[in-house]
Amino acid sequence: MRAFVYAIIIHVAFGAMLGVSLWIQPRTIMPVEGKPVQAKAIDLAAIQREKKKKLEAEKKKKAEAEKKKKLEAEKKKKAEAEKKKKLEAEKKKKAEAEKKKKLEAEKKKKAEAEKKKKLEAEKKKKLEAEKKKKAEAEKKKKLEAEKKKKAEAEKKKKAEAVKKKKEAERKKREAEQVQRERDEQEAVSAFGAVAWAIQEEVRTNWNPPAGDFEGFSVLFTIRVDREGNVTSVTMVRSSGNARFDESAENAIYKASPLPIPGEPRFYEYLKEFDFKFSP
Repeated sequence: MRAFVYAIIIHVAFGAMLGVSLWIQPRTIMPVEGKPVQAKAIDLAAIQREKKKKLEAEKKKKAEAEKKKKLEAEKKKKAEAEKKKKLEAEKKKKAEAEKKKKLEAEKKKKAEAEKKKKLEAEKKKKLEAEKKKKAEAEKKKKLEAEKKKKAEAEKKKKAEAVKKKKEAERKKREAEQVQRERDEQEAVSAFGAVAWAIQEEVRTNWNPPAGDFEGFSVLFTIRVDREGNVTSVTMVRSSGNARFDESAENAIYKASPLPIPGEPRFYEYLKEFDFKFSP
């Protein structure tokens, strides 16, 4: 640009000097020659055209340079903007990736913490369940031991009670046996005391059949009630004479009630007895 301005200034100065030199020189009257003057005018116009052309070319060149420069600047600016945009996009992408990575890391950390918490809770729950199970097992074992102990104690108590009862029953039976033996002996003694009276009572009521029955005898089993009333007479051994046996049986029934001992405890031993009848 500066060189172009200087060129214009030089050409202008040169033209001015040429004009001055022509103006101040003494004129010499020369024959007029049209052709040389015309040549000069043509040269100046050519110079002016050339100058103008050159100026226009330079202006065009400058404009093109300016345009090119502007285009390059715009291109550069656009490239820088795209680069900046790309860098911002990459930065944003990187930031988003970092954010995503961070979120995933936090999520993973949270998930691991939750998992750890869950595992600890499950472990705690399992330990509590095992503890509870163990406590229940111990309680059950203790209850079973107590139950067993109680059952054994009850069994022992029951066995002792049974043993005691059996012993009491044995003693009672022994006492009863002794008493029965005593009562029986006393009953037999008491019956012995009235046996003669029973014989006499039956003989008194005997209606002997016709015939001689000296040396005859018949054996009966007599059952009586508590008042001595005869309830049944069963012949055990016959005399060999039916009429004699029948007369003896009738005499027994007629003699009823028989004079048996009145002691109630003797009845068990005297309610049934053998009776031998002979004339």
